[in-house]
Amino acid sequence: MLAANGLSYGIGAKKLINHISLSFSPGKLYGILGPNGSGKSTFLKTLAGIWRPTSGSVFWQGQNLHQLPRNTISQTLSLVPQQVPLCFDFCVQDLVAMGRYPYGDANSSGRAIVERALKRADVWTLRHRLITQLSQGERQRVFIARALATESPVLLLDEPTASLDVRHKLEIWDLMKDLAAHDKIVVVTLHDLQAPQTYCHEIAILDHGRCVAQGTPDEALNDAILLSVFGVYKGTGEMPFVLKTNG
Repeated sequence: MLAANGLSYGIGAKKLINHISLSFSPGKLYGILGPNGSGKSTFLKTLAGIWRPTSGSVFWQGQNLHQLPRNTISQTLSLVPQQVPLCFDFCVQDLVAMGRYPYGDANSSGRAIVERALKRADVWTLRHRLITQLSQGERQRVFIARALATESPVLLLDEPTASLDVRHKLEIWDLMKDLAAHDKIVVVTLHDLQAPQTYCHEIAILDHGRCVAQGTPDEALNDAILLSVFGVYKGTGEMPFVLKTNG
């Protein structure tokens, strides 16, 4: 189990996330929802140990995750950020192979894992292309493949479908659901209010750095939360959510 206990992170006097406590179990796909600036990306980066919490802790199997060796953290937890700065012109296959670095794994077994990750993320045909030659959506799938190559039990994804076309959005959601079904912990941030109801087992809703609701999508996306956090009402049929008006 992965657990955030009272997790906070701030810059100076400003708290970007404030005392968030959530737990994540294998075999489930979790959604972290909230408007822009609610703390979703900050929460993932703090959970992953990229940013040290100003207070609170993250526990993995009862151990303080941030006190473990860096390579152990990397083997345990993979983060796919929404945007990755490109400083070097790597080919796709070499970039995905970086997912094996925590293991020092350059043998045939490691190469087979990289090949499998490339195919699962549907970037096998791009493996010899340079990352800078790809579209934003293609790059996103490459970075998902790199996370898959790590074979970590925890996969964190920050808006993984934001730059994808409809077909690849559905494929990535199906992939994330399949990974959870094979006993991984999958945590994904998103703005979409509809996808979690189809794919997520549980969700948490952040607003101004605090967790204001959690549970199944039906439990957490209640009328009061929809109105106060997102400014929408539940609709029907082709309009599942309706914008609040001043009238």
